[in-house]
Amino acid sequence: MRRKRQFYSTAIALVFTMIIASSACAQLAQGDDSSIPYRSIMPDVESTIERTAVIALRHISQARADIHREAWASARRDVAESARLLESIRDDLSTSTVKNHIDIARKHLEFEPAQRILQDLPPIYSSLDMISIYLPTDKAKMHIDRAKAYLEKDDKREADRELALADRSLIIIEVELPLLRLQQDVTKAQKYLSAKEARKADEALQVAEHRALSLYTGLYSPLFQANRNSWLAFRNYSTEGRTDTGRYLKQARGYLGKAESGGSAKVKEEVGKLSQEVAELEKKLAGEGKVAESELKSVWEKSKALSERSAAYLAAVIPEEETTLKGENNLIEAKLHVEYAETYQVTTAEPAKAVKELDIAAAYLKKAKQNKMAVKKSLEKMDAAERAIQALKSSPEKNDSAVQERYESLKDVLSTLIQEL
Repeated sequence: MRRKRQFYSTAIALVFTMIIASSACAQLAQGDDSSIPYRSIMPDVESTIERTAVIALRHISQARADIHREAWASARRDVAESARLLESIRDDLSTSTVKNHIDIARKHLEFEPAQRILQDLPPIYSSLDMISIYLPTDKAKMHIDRAKAYLEKDDKREADRELALADRSLIIIEVELPLLRLQQDVTKAQKYLSAKEARKADEALQVAEHRALSLYTGLYSPLFQANRNSWLAFRNYSTEGRTDTGRYLKQARGYLGKAESGGSAKVKEEVGKLSQEVAELEKKLAGEGKVAESELKSVWEKSKALSERSAAYLAAVIPEEETTLKGENNLIEAKLHVEYAETYQVTTAEPAKAVKELDIAAAYLKKAKQNKMAVKKSLEKMDAAERAIQALKSSPEKNDSAVQERYESLKDVLSTLIQEL
């Protein structure tokens, strides 16, 4: 009987997901699929995020006013309401359904047999197919495939790790990274208010105000727009008959130009290089009618790395020109160059360039270790990251699954360190 109930609950979840996916596909069938822009955030959701962020900011500001008036009960209510609103932003994202399905599977791993968890995977695959129209899902699918293989071997621990990696690969970086930091500040303020530490609560909320503004304004960053268009150029070329690839490359280059003109010297340098690569691809495509898919993928991966870097600075509320002054900045820079190295080693098979980028990442990591705020646990993670970099440097010509997993683990360690420091 229990097994039957489990089957019905899984079947219902799968049918529900398929209905949603069918609805999305039906809407697409009414128009030209190749003209659909890459939108990690759909227009209606984008406007909802804007409104919600502003309302949350209003409650944060009101809570600060309450603190200065010593109206503690009102301050606690306003902070709690801002926390609720911020969590609702994550629930509105296009990835929320698949991430919830992944979370269900991970919860089941705690007490169900591995074979039972296999029934949780079909809704995950269906949800990924649904959102693949709007944003990259290949990496998430790869991790779900690996989780499935581990479950079939009854290896729940490795399956859980792959499910966690799938979840992380679906982060909408321009929203979720600043949002996470903002939620952490609001949580701190709640704890300080409970402890009646008014000054610390006010300071935490003041930082939260800055982060809320970053969340609101970051949606329109030229780098994020360039990332969207470069991905669509790659996706369009490989799946849609190459009809609009040149147009998307041109749009990506335009947004890169805007990012270059408004950025720091370091931003200008990195963005300028990428803009030149995009221009060369445009010229090659116009002249020869074709380019290597790996070249398009390389441009997309680099634009993604730059947009993630920008999001990390937005989340930290640190100007990007300060990149040599603080430990956290060094970690952000180290992650950027690790991502560049991965592109050179795995995507375009340029081992010499991969080694050069790994050397730059190692240099930034060495600087980060000098940060006096780094605790023993963080320093141990930095040591592990250094070892991973050296291991990757030892065989830069390899690009198999083991190398890809090593890059994934290394980036995950660096992301964790960035959040900790």
